[in-house]
Amino acid sequence: MAEKKLILPIARKGKKTIADHPNTGCSGCASKSCKGGGMGIYPGSEKEVVYKNIFLYTIMGLIIFITTYLIMHFLNRFIS
Repeated sequence: MAEKKLILPIARKGKKTIADHPNTGCSGCASKSCKGGGMGIYPGSEKEVVYKNIFLYTIMGLIIFITTYLIMHFLNRFIS
């Protein structure tokens, strides 16, 4: 029985290099040379775009905060 062992192949992943991303020269999302920016703000963006994005994220945060407060308020009134 020991003679009929089935040996399974092992898949090995090679290391990724910068050559894997020839167009961007990017080695991953953690590098600072990526084209993408945080919160939709990219390097070289116009002021209006930056202000619009910051305004939209602020409004979304306020909506989430107010909605959460109202839900908690109604749940407390319902439970009490």
